[in-house]
Amino acid sequence: MNVEARQAVAVVDDDRQVLSSLVEMLSIAGFETTGYASPVDFLRALPTLAPCCVIADLRMPRVSGLTLIERMKSLGYGHWPVIVISGYADIPVVVSAMQLGASTFLEKPFRPGELIDAIRTAQSRIRKPVRTDPAAIEANARFHTLTSREKEVFSYAAAGKSSKAAAVEMGLSPRTIEAFRASILRKTGARNITALAGLVRPIAEED
Repeated sequence: MNVEARQAVAVVDDDRQVLSSLVEMLSIAGFETTGYASPVDFLRALPTLAPCCVIADLRMPRVSGLTLIERMKSLGYGHWPVIVISGYADIPVVVSAMQLGASTFLEKPFRPGELIDAIRTAQSRIRKPVRTDPAAIEANARFHTLTSREKEVFSYAAAGKSSKAAAVEMGLSPRTIEAFRASILRKTGARNITALAGLVRPIAEED
């Protein structure tokens, strides 16, 4: 793993003031920090990110911090450490977070040093999957035959975006998005987008 990957941090928090503060503080501390104001934006960006430590707020609309951990695991990112932060912690929630695989749970307000120490500890958990699964190796090879447009459609679909939502953001018609999705499955031989994401992403991170 290179130094840049070890220092990479992604912050996911719908409170823009908190998000801006954390990104600024961690950037000053020397981390390559990227902020996301919504879990959906973060999930959509996953294919473009290097392995990193994720800091996620517990209470966010649509996708909570705990749901985000579950979504990451289902998409093949379970090896990325997640630090959950919240101003409303209670024992059952903390237990649930740790059972899902959260690296640490920090209750707001916390000292900058606490978060930095938690990140450094979490970074030791970042690991790259071994390329031993023949199905994953073949899927990865086929994935690289997709056009840039198809890969963009894939990133929206893998993040849980509907064809209609992806069409709006990409400036295309839903029918065109569906055509791209069909082409993606045809070229890769995958049964659905979720199955393809689980095979491709863990390997693609090593490139």
